[in-house]
Amino acid sequence: MNERILLVDDDPGVSEVIGLLLEREGYGVERAGTLKEAMAHVEAGDLDLVVTDLKLPDGTGLDAIALIRGRHPGLPIVMITSYSSMESAIGALRAGAVDYVIKPFNNDEFLRAVARALQKRRVLPGGARPLAIEEYIREVVERFQDSTSETELARMLGIGRKALWMRRRQWGLKRSRKSVS
Repeated sequence: MNERILLVDDDPGVSEVIGLLLEREGYGVERAGTLKEAMAHVEAGDLDLVVTDLKLPDGTGLDAIALIRGRHPGLPIVMITSYSSMESAIGALRAGAVDYVIKPFNNDEFLRAVARALQKRRVLPGGARPLAIEEYIREVVERFQDSTSETELARMLGIGRKALWMRRRQWGLKRSRKSVS
């Protein structure tokens, strides 16, 4: 196994234990303690999986999912947390996490979640480029979202306003503060 995993957790002890577990299984492990560090690793490296904690000092795991999905839609993400709730689990899975594991976890259960996430990347090559139409839609949205109304932008693209809103949210794109009518 040569898969590279980014482990994002602000607790050095937890990060060390999980990192050693993953390394023992043959994975290459990179570590980050903040959302900012994590995004630097994602942009700099060729990663196969991100494992992120829900609570981070400069954001949340949900923020990490949104940012990573916006830049690397095929990169699988596993959410781990001590603060589990039905809302956070649903939120993580809706945001794009492949799996949600509650700490403290059984090592075998965690490793199965990692293997499932890596298998999804193999089945749907995460390194593959998005469909050409998705690239086109994103390019148009980035170029015109601040100068064109949402209704007109959706009409230009031939998609509904809700579909446009969902894509912008998935990509982490926000309109400027000035209102366009």
